[in-house]
Amino acid sequence: MERGLKKSIGMFVVCSLVTPVAMGDIYMDPVGDIATGNANLDITQVEVTDNGSDLIIRLTVDNLDSDWGKYLLFGDFIAGGSGDNDNPWGRDIGGLAGMDLFAGSWIDGGGGVDAQVHDGSGWTSYLAPVSEWTDWENNTIQWTFYDFVVAFENIGITGLDFEVATTGGGWGDPAIDLLGGEGTQGGWGQGSTSTDLMHYTFSTVPTPSALVLLAFAGFTRRRRH
Repeated sequence: MERGLKKSIGMFVVCSLVTPVAMGDIYMDPVGDIATGNANLDITQVEVTDNGSDLIIRLTVDNLDSDWGKYLLFGDFIAGGSGDNDNPWGRDIGGLAGMDLFAGSWIDGGGGVDAQVHDGSGWTSYLAPVSEWTDWENNTIQWTFYDFVVAFENIGITGLDFEVATTGGGWGDPAIDLLGGEGTQGGWGQGSTSTDLMHYTFSTVPTPSALVLLAFAGFTRRRRH
């Protein structure tokens, strides 16, 4: 159920006359709703958009003045998924049972992303292309999941429920901030809990068969009922 404040915007991709219009959503989060004072972990907004094929998620924080933070995305698309407080990086974040997709990013050392899917028994590498880009000037971390929308819409899945979190570099660290209405989390040494998922609906895309892309990514074993 979506409870976060969302603002719809239209984004026009001008790289080609045949490129479809992508509809983006912006999900706002209060500034200062963290217990630790780390502005680099204080989520202010998340923008989700697609170009009819690729899914683009842009996480903005209050001030990206340090490079040690870690940034997490959780996605729920298909029936089944992970157990509660179960993610590949061992972060102490409850309330996220049923997640199928995880992406964890670091922005030091040139940055990068570790994307994984839950195959019904455990987490495994997400093999389709994913990139991470840090926009230091605008305090933003961007994930791009290539051919993501194409693959899911071809099996009747038209959107995703998701959560975004910020955390530290240690196993067992909590979420310092979560997107949505959770309020202030306990901070370092305390647990953290997600209470509301956001929802994004894909733009409509006429596309050829993409089941091979889902098989490549590891998602074809299960389907949401």
